[in-house]
Amino acid sequence: MTGPWGPALAALASLDAPRPWGVAVSGGGDSMALLHAVARMGGPARAATVDHGLRPEAADEARIVARACAGLNLSHATLPAHLAMGPDLQARARAARYDLLAGWGRRHGLGTVLIAQTAEDVAETLVMRLARGSGIDGLARMRASWTRDGQRFDRPFLDLRRADLRAALRSDGIAWVEDPGNSDPAQERARIRAAITTLGLDAGALARSAARLADARQSLDARAADLARDLIRQDGGDLLIARAHLDRLWRQEPDQARRLTEAALAWIGGPSYPPRGAAIARLREAMRAGRATTLAGCLALPQDDVCRLTREAGRAAPPVPLGQEWDGRWRVTGPQAGAGLTVGVLGADIAATPWRATGRPRRALMGGPAVRRGPDLIAAPLAGLGREWRAEPRVPFHSGPLFR
Repeated sequence: MTGPWGPALAALASLDAPRPWGVAVSGGGDSMALLHAVARMGGPARAATVDHGLRPEAADEARIVARACAGLNLSHATLPAHLAMGPDLQARARAARYDLLAGWGRRHGLGTVLIAQTAEDVAETLVMRLARGSGIDGLARMRASWTRDGQRFDRPFLDLRRADLRAALRSDGIAWVEDPGNSDPAQERARIRAAITTLGLDAGALARSAARLADARQSLDARAADLARDLIRQDGGDLLIARAHLDRLWRQEPDQARRLTEAALAWIGGPSYPPRGAAIARLREAMRAGRATTLAGCLALPQDDVCRLTREAGRAAPPVPLGQEWDGRWRVTGPQAGAGLTVGVLGADIAATPWRATGRPRRALMGGPAVRRGPDLIAAPLAGLGREWRAEPRVPFHSGPLFR
């Protein structure tokens, strides 16, 4: 494939993802190039723009994308994210963006949702994380393909340069929106972008280094998966590991011990940015000493010579209607259905269950799922109430991302 659009079309042609495709389009140069490249490829596709509600210009930008999609005969949706100003705004915006795109993709049966991140994004992320003292996982190139809430995502342009995509747009007279945040020195990424230019660093070379670190991460993940199969046992929604084994792993392979700890926390508490090193160190010390402690929505409980990692009841998600996935991972089924039944955390209602017969700790069971009609407790499968009911994690730990 030759011409200005050749590299973009070649990247899409090499993508092994079922149709229809979805395209996340902000209106910026990268995403507009992705949109037009997908249209040139043909085949079923649709587009979506997330409006975070944080800038007055965002609504106009969404309308610009909608007009571009209409000209390409592609369906377009604007997905509003109702965010409040406050701490961790960028992280909350990112989480909301991917949650909305995942839900949109599932509703329309999309084979994948395409994200237009480029080699410059890889380079900027690498430098940002270097400044934070990140290890291999943080410095490695972002994954080209991943799944979130049952929806596949792909980044087909990670090896392409931003300037080449804009050259393709200019060749066809296609306009795009310049986000003022890209040059705002108050934004970390904008400062990093300027620093890379000032220092004369080559974004392509930085991106290649990140790609090599991603290869190293893959090897480390494979080793971690082997260790997890040998050392970690799933018990319902909890994970058990012998404290002696964990202590030996911290002494002999500390990076793998950290990797397994982070994977376990994410499986129980939900995917998020991994806890910082100091927090992991405090968790390690508590587990080694046999003290109960909490981190990232999880509760570490000593139980004889084993450490049990379970859900912290107070951090569990609000109730949802029966039939929906609860707390990011639980599926609950049983003999009843209909309006009024919800799934939520068991909590203090454990007093109404025969939990002692299960052999599991009370605090562990309190963070598990319970079925209610209004305030009335109907079932708590893990705590022994309601033998006809079942509660199972959607993805077993040993089938999770660490093992793919």
